[in-house]
Amino acid sequence: MKRTLLLALAAVLAFPLASCASGTGEALDDELTAVPAGKADDYYSTVAAEFEVSGSVRVTLDPERAADEAYRTEKIGKRLTGVALFLTAYVTNKLERFFTNMEYGGFSAMARNHTVAPGDMTETSPGVLDVRFTIDLAGPKDILSKLPRVEGGDPAIFAFELAMPAGYESDPSWIDRTQIRNFDPAKYTGEIEKVLCTIAPEETPANAWPEYAAMMADGVFDVTLFFGHDYNDPRSDLAEARDAFEQLTGWRGFAAPVDSYDRLVAASGPLTKTLRANGKDVRVEIRIFHSDMFKEDRRLGHDTALAEVAARDVFFYNGHAGPFYGFYLSDDKPNDVKYTELATYAMPEKQQIVVAQGCQTYSQYADAFYANPAKSEDNLDVITTVNFSYGLGTMGIVANLLATDGDGNHRPETFHAIVSDLNEDYWNSMKEVFYGVHGIDGNPKVHPYAATDRIGTPCKAAADCGDRTGNVCVKAPGGDGKVCGAVALDKAACPEGSAIHALASGSSVVRHACLPTAAVPNP
Repeated sequence: MKRTLLLALAAVLAFPLASCASGTGEALDDELTAVPAGKADDYYSTVAAEFEVSGSVRVTLDPERAADEAYRTEKIGKRLTGVALFLTAYVTNKLERFFTNMEYGGFSAMARNHTVAPGDMTETSPGVLDVRFTIDLAGPKDILSKLPRVEGGDPAIFAFELAMPAGYESDPSWIDRTQIRNFDPAKYTGEIEKVLCTIAPEETPANAWPEYAAMMADGVFDVTLFFGHDYNDPRSDLAEARDAFEQLTGWRGFAAPVDSYDRLVAASGPLTKTLRANGKDVRVEIRIFHSDMFKEDRRLGHDTALAEVAARDVFFYNGHAGPFYGFYLSDDKPNDVKYTELATYAMPEKQQIVVAQGCQTYSQYADAFYANPAKSEDNLDVITTVNFSYGLGTMGIVANLLATDGDGNHRPETFHAIVSDLNEDYWNSMKEVFYGVHGIDGNPKVHPYAATDRIGTPCKAAADCGDRTGNVCVKAPGGDGKVCGAVALDKAACPEGSAIHALASGSSVVRHACLPTAAVPNP
């Protein structure tokens, strides 16, 4: 998936969620930022998979302008925008509040806005081009059993037909939402074209840990929970912010800067707690913000949200979201954070996690951050949703990020544990929210606190090898005594001179570790 992403087609998949306005079109006048080649990310989920859709579409040029390269590019862009709009409308779930074409597809999938890319072009006759295209989407792992397959052809290639108005074009800077909300090929009276699309799964990256060690290296692990505005009654944003405060100050043992949630204001500062991570004390700071803190200064809410996402190790946005939305902070929309601002704001190059807890954030939230020159999959992981989200699981993520053993030592959980807990929540599972994480491939497959330089060193207990959550002391086959090993997930991650080995408790394998090859035969 390492390729240039065309943000110039930024509006290709725009359609509304519960938080969207109801106009028939929307101008997108923000200047967009192109993603440099090679800055695409990778995607990992326990319930969803990522796929690449490919096809070909005809583009008809004005013969008198066919040689004008800018004109050709514009026409191709408008045509692919139209195709991508209807691909999205076809595969996604729909809300009756906005859509009348509930029978048009619907496969719990979501296209990724900024991966639309033209490929090879063939001029079949003067001024007529056949243009190949690709676009990524995520959906249930069994989506190929749900899509209506075109019979015939190569049985190894899955093909389906995308029905749409013939020759449809759309200006990427203005989208006719009415068209995609209402188009139903069974009722459409105009000419229909059917675009033959193929779909194939992308390679799924392996499980990994978040970059805990890098984020805690300065002795502080800071987290912000930013609750956007909820226009519903009762307001879930205020209820969730209160619940977070009460959980943290209750059984999770955080000290608060104020004596009650009702006294919490934007300037209150963090809730704090100390834990031990890799043998050192780390101060954990959690800041809570909600939109009512900024009633008197909505612009301050906008500025605070951006400042917090840049400053913290982990930033949660909990609120209304979706294609071509950013952070919905109030009914005063000019002071919302636009998704394009995520690509241009002054971000740090340090390691971070962003949790986009809103509807269909797979659409572009990760790509907007990766368009920022300071961010890439090397220093940012983004948790997103494929379908409509209900904001459930925020405190579960916090608990996993801060998990400790009985002695208060940090016990790092993997992304598999974090994402699977979200997806296995009863309501999230029933509603097929589909959580996943972008940027995981570069994350550590060896425990973040493992002392790999001590692999093979004689020991009597795990504490002799370093942090006991990341190191083991085991009697290896072929040796007389115990030696140190490093907890790991992937054999490819083990350093030279070591190999991964299953560790059992009784008859059950409980973990894997890198152990010296001299003592352990290669598995």
